[in-house]
Amino acid sequence: MISRVLIADDNALIRRQIRNILELDGNLSICAEAVNGLEAVNMARESCPDVCVMDVVMPVMDGLRATREIKAADPGVRILIFAFDNSRQLEYESRQAGADAVLAKDQGSARLAAMVHGLAAACGCGDRFAISP
Repeated sequence: MISRVLIADDNALIRRQIRNILELDGNLSICAEAVNGLEAVNMARESCPDVCVMDVVMPVMDGLRATREIKAADPGVRILIFAFDNSRQLEYESRQAGADAVLAKDQGSARLAAMVHGLAAACGCGDRFAISP
């Protein structure tokens, strides 16, 4: 089953790198890209991802608030916080917001792909439907 992934990061280069890493795997499909948290919330409603790869520091709405809103609308979405900061404080705040995992951006492409696969497997991909606005 192909897992649908939403990428949310305000840096176009990082979004492209994440896309390139995940698209190497035929079992992952990028269903949407967002440049801020508000756009991520809206795109999650429209595209029904299995997994969101979410930056924290973004304009308009940060990734933690976006995580709360996405999880409130669809608790089945798995959210990976993917940030430069890998502190225990960020991990705590991410878990409080409803994130399923936290990964530092310097952990490497293999780790990112493995975590997205693990989260996708945990959500029971393929049985999800878009949320009406």
